[in-house]
Amino acid sequence: MFKLLRPRFIPAFPPLALLLISAGSIGFAFYAQYVQKLLPCVLCLYQRVPFYVVAGLSVIALLLIRFPAAARAVVYLCAATFAVGTFIAFYHVGVQELWWEGPAMCGGVQSGAGSIADLKAQLMAQPIIRCDKIDWTLFGITMPTVNVFFSAALTVFCLIAPSRWMKK
Repeated sequence: MFKLLRPRFIPAFPPLALLLISAGSIGFAFYAQYVQKLLPCVLCLYQRVPFYVVAGLSVIALLLIRFPAAARAVVYLCAATFAVGTFIAFYHVGVQELWWEGPAMCGGVQSGAGSIADLKAQLMAQPIIRCDKIDWTLFGITMPTVNVFFSAALTVFCLIAPSRWMKK
């Protein structure tokens, strides 16, 4: 653990932190979905995508750590990815608070059924998860609201980290 704090390993800190944070966030989302039985809506699933992308980008940044300019550029791409995630989460908060209407897919089922009977069976078996329904809060704060601030903080981290820890 302390080897990571030595000066020659410090350039690996931002990508490694981003990888661990992304993996932990995805793990928490799966925990909420499969253990706590909080079924995600379409927008919840969209909010996971930036964390998948950043996990992949952070692995690329770790592989490019010997090329500081390239590794810094990848971390800046992570900042852009988290900024997009912030906007997705903010849009979801707006849908939950009824500031605006959600996408057509919210509350609906996408089907690949070949017949009307197959479609009916699929619709009856599929739970409908609405994007404007709040399933979980902590002190009145919903998960998308937490994600807005979390993604925004990670955006700022990705903008600051390359100049702080990934210098030549």
